[in-house]
Amino acid sequence: MLTLALMLLASALTYYLSAANYGTLFTQSRKTNAAAGREFSVLLERIDKYYIGEFDAAEVSAAAMHAAVEALGDRWSYYMTPEEFAEFLDSAENQFAGIGVGVVVNEDAGGMEVMYVYRDSPAEKAGIDPGDVIIGIDGKKLAGLGLDEMREFLMRPIGETADIELIRLRGVTQTIQVVYGKIFSSPISHEMLENKIGYISIGNFDGGAADGFIDAAGQLLRQGARAFVFDVRNNGGGSVNEMTRMLDYLLPEGEIFISSDKSGRESIITSDPDKIDVPAIVIVNRYSFSAAEYFAATLREYGYAEIVGEQTTGKSRSQITEPLPGGGALHISSGQYMTKNRVDLYEAGGLTPDYPLVLSDDEFMMYVSGNLAPNDDPQLQLALSLVQDGVTASR
Repeated sequence: MLTLALMLLASALTYYLSAANYGTLFTQSRKTNAAAGREFSVLLERIDKYYIGEFDAAEVSAAAMHAAVEALGDRWSYYMTPEEFAEFLDSAENQFAGIGVGVVVNEDAGGMEVMYVYRDSPAEKAGIDPGDVIIGIDGKKLAGLGLDEMREFLMRPIGETADIELIRLRGVTQTIQVVYGKIFSSPISHEMLENKIGYISIGNFDGGAADGFIDAAGQLLRQGARAFVFDVRNNGGGSVNEMTRMLDYLLPEGEIFISSDKSGRESIITSDPDKIDVPAIVIVNRYSFSAAEYFAATLREYGYAEIVGEQTTGKSRSQITEPLPGGGALHISSGQYMTKNRVDLYEAGGLTPDYPLVLSDDEFMMYVSGNLAPNDDPQLQLALSLVQDGVTASR
């Protein structure tokens, strides 16, 4: 259910004066923008007329667009070139172009070792398996190259083909032709842990996250889950719609998202009465941004979950993406949000866990690489012990 609450201005006079002031500022802004546009056009003409070297006018313009948005001093706002915008649109839907493999450098074999293969990906359809080592692409050997250089060779537009040379698990060298496609990478993973504790990792809140989360939670509940651990570590945020759908699924009726726009007009999203009545713990870290920390904060304010981990950074601005005539786009902060209890997470300095615990540098690196086993993950183990205590106490 979406409920819009409009902040009424104190009086018609206040409104009139505010509108008049806004009109004056808008007129001044248009004059300033027009002058700046003329100045930049003259600048490009002078560069073209006098510069002794070669230059790419498109690159100069793109650099100026990037710099203009950076001058706002807002880390969450930025300009995207047409190419960057296309990648952004794919990433916002948890999609990317490629063959669908995760790789690491294997120096001994002189290539990229396949660590995992995405389901229904071109790589899976071509028969590439985890453990295979990619040693050549279209006849070009990868030995001696760094990972970034290897990935450059691996990149192709959708629909193109590449001859991938592999060392298979049994040591045989084989060349396989792969057709590049679009791969969906689900941000949700889940499993049932000991004592019927359902674990759900939320990688981001972009496209498909809510459906994946609701499906995962439903599966775990049908398997008898008595509690949940939600892991939003290293989650950079995502869509308000995806996040509020998850909160709506978990929480009873009430406010779950409050934001205000440039004019101070407030919008409120509320949840339906249905709820999931099992205890939960949320794990966060310093890289839990935006929707991730808001998700954790809202669950705590409703008394649904406690929080384990480390202090988050604190973000309280939401962004919109506006396409531009040249094919690029402006991603800009357009709203300020607060939690149900009207807490601004930026002003609060982030989210403070109920149970602070920071991973060591080695543990963190192992977690990022996917090599930190559950039994060796102190934050996860603390979360499991706390949620188990909650289950036991409620019996």
